[in-house]
Amino acid sequence: MTLILETTFEKYVLNKVLGKGLTCECYIGNKLSSDNSESFAIKIFDKKYHKYYLNEVNILSKLSNNTNIIKLYSHGEGNISSNASEGEILKKKIYFEVMEYAENGELKDYISNKKTRIPEKISSKIFYRMVSVIKYLHENNITHCDIKPENILMCKNFVPKLNDFGFSHIFEHKNGEKDWTLFHFAGSVIYSGPEIRKAYTKGYDAVKNDIYSLGMLIFVITIGDFPFQKASFSDEKYKFIIKKNYDRFWECFNDIEISDEFKDLINKLICFTPNQRLDMDKILEHPWVKKYNNEIHDNNNYNKNQETLNEFENDIFDKDIFDEFKKRKV
Repeated sequence: MTLILETTFEKYVLNKVLGKGLTCECYIGNKLSSDNSESFAIKIFDKKYHKYYLNEVNILSKLSNNTNIIKLYSHGEGNISSNASEGEILKKKIYFEVMEYAENGELKDYISNKKTRIPEKISSKIFYRMVSVIKYLHENNITHCDIKPENILMCKNFVPKLNDFGFSHIFEHKNGEKDWTLFHFAGSVIYSGPEIRKAYTKGYDAVKNDIYSLGMLIFVITIGDFPFQKASFSDEKYKFIIKKNYDRFWECFNDIEISDEFKDLINKLICFTPNQRLDMDKILEHPWVKKYNNEIHDNNNYNKNQETLNEFENDIFDKDIFDEFKKRKV
């Protein structure tokens, strides 16, 4: 059965399902009217998930200049047509997003079920880009709220790009004071701080939670597994984090070669008390991050003429990342 997306200006053939989430399905597709082979990632939202579609579109429309964020090309209301039995044509009204296709899949695919860990040099370079992107979001009054390897896509030349803004939140700060409090939780529990358990009663700081998620992200990328199962006293490992007994926590990983700088960074990102976590600028200045990311050169790094570290002139090719992920690709 062939699925066709009909929009106001274009038709797309939906060739294969890339993935299914809570709010949408994502297909790889091509323009029906074009002879070229350019592929797109096309998200299809059922009408009942309109708010998630609208939220992502609103955010991506504001962030179109950052090349470490997945590109949104077009969006709107459309129809899905399918050839059913006996030639009958069925149509369904939906919302759609036509997006950049990440030809090298999700970052998660390069972490799980691998015999060798990603070297700290490489994970630090990916982390630097993601911290810079999240810093850029925060400067635009947006929190991502669902940072994890599944939401980082490896595009052409294995350039990592942040994806999936359906759960992200735009803050409207009043009277010049920035209040990042959220009273609802949406995201992945394992990548979220312990404070989200009281989201619906006391609220939580969404920026501090993004920072915690970055800590979990870089641990999983570098070590290849989660540091613990649950951020609570009941967890045999996280209880050492709560008590600030970090030496005892890291004894749980004595069989893995881990640098002291990496351990120090993790301690300061996934700590129990949100206000004790490093802010974005201090993360970028941390020795483990600076160790591998202090070189600035044309085409291979951030453009030194940009106003912030968060915006990029072009899709930036990094040979170290490229070489590592090319050999890891299945």
